[in-house]
Amino acid sequence: MNALSLGRTAAAKQQQRLLAAWRIPGALRAFASETTPSSSSPSDSNSNNKGKGQARSRTEFASRLKNGPGFADFVGGGLKDPLTTDELLAKVGTAAGGRERARVRLPQWLKTEIPTGGNVTKIRKTLRDLKLHTVCEEARCPNMSECWGGGKHGTATATIMIMGDTCTRGCRFCSVKTSRAPAPLDPMEPENVATALAAWALDYVVLTSVDRDDLPDFGSAHFAQTVRSIRERAPQMMIECLTPDFLGRADLIEPVALSGLDVYAHNIESVERLQGAVRDHRAKYAQSMFVLEHVKKTKPTLLTKSSIMLGFGETDDEVLQTMRDLRTAGVDIVTLGQYMRPTKRHMKVHEYVTPDRFAHWESVGNQLGFLYTASGPLVRSSYKAGEFFIKEILQKRSDAAAAIAAATKAGGSSSLAAGAESRLQGSASSSATTTASMRDIAATIATEERKKIEDASSSRRAPL
Repeated sequence: MNALSLGRTAAAKQQQRLLAAWRIPGALRAFASETTPSSSSPSDSNSNNKGKGQARSRTEFASRLKNGPGFADFVGGGLKDPLTTDELLAKVGTAAGGRERARVRLPQWLKTEIPTGGNVTKIRKTLRDLKLHTVCEEARCPNMSECWGGGKHGTATATIMIMGDTCTRGCRFCSVKTSRAPAPLDPMEPENVATALAAWALDYVVLTSVDRDDLPDFGSAHFAQTVRSIRERAPQMMIECLTPDFLGRADLIEPVALSGLDVYAHNIESVERLQGAVRDHRAKYAQSMFVLEHVKKTKPTLLTKSSIMLGFGETDDEVLQTMRDLRTAGVDIVTLGQYMRPTKRHMKVHEYVTPDRFAHWESVGNQLGFLYTASGPLVRSSYKAGEFFIKEILQKRSDAAAAIAAATKAGGSSSLAAGAESRLQGSASSSATTTASMRDIAATIATEERKKIEDASSSRRAPL
């Protein structure tokens, strides 16, 4: 065997080793072995014959390369017939250990219009001018135009997010920015918020905030000061505070509860079993229940409120137990809504709960004794129909309390004072007739909102 044959043998072996190491499919491996010159060919002493043999090999290799394996041979693992588009997509979808990665499509009842309108534009401009943030925008809420616009019932609401737009926690459902060291608090924010709200002429405002675990008091004093500033500028406005858990510290919960707000809200978010998967590790089920229970002990007349998201993979028994736990903690109002994945980086939607199922949970909430239960696919913690109901409750309480004070000051008869006291108790929920009536009004608003969503979905599906 001459030097040329030895060289060809070594080159062929090296090529085979590289192909094996790269794990190229059998179709290409066979193709390469067929085009490799055989090492067993007899040596040719004639240089012209050698040149012709090399030229012939190069020509054959080029021809085989041109008509060789294509993309389907690589993906198909050596199949004779190319894979179809559907077969390729199926193979890609089950590539990771045979687990399907099917995308859950958004149902029609969850598709809403882009928020527009005069009041939406006005509020956005004021927010930018005063460097304020709303959770409506940060969390991409689907009900923004409805809440900011107010609708024909006139319950215009907005949810202001204070203490910055960056959170120190990283819950898997939330689209708010996160950082271990957010920017310092703006000392002028309480005054700016009060100024903006007074200019908007809203009926009802929800104050919420990011978590600020980087602060010594977790932002409790800043929260309370914001409420007091709003009370000074807009004393007639109803104020709801959706607060962090303050790490379950009673000394930080109490200043906010006693700051002059009307409704204290803190969200449980999910059932107990899924807390670790849904929320940041510093947020605990028992800790949130303690916050709600301690608020009620601190100020028994204060309305308390919490919210549950569905669609994480919870069971009916777990949802029912969570509602019972909230009622045991003294919570007056509960909202249930559909979890909607903000981005692909967030927790996937396990299930889109049907409107009929949400109606079932509304009925369960009323049976458990909640003052009001708002339950629907697009219901959020700050929900216009619920806020209308709360506003009516608070207004009736205020009117009855004012009547008692006037009767006492004027030295009125005991029957007049007793009548005013009776109206106060009735407005607080002891009067089933009053509660049922206002619940019906709120339910009517919710039905109208759902009808608008259905009409919008139908118009999008209608052929041109």
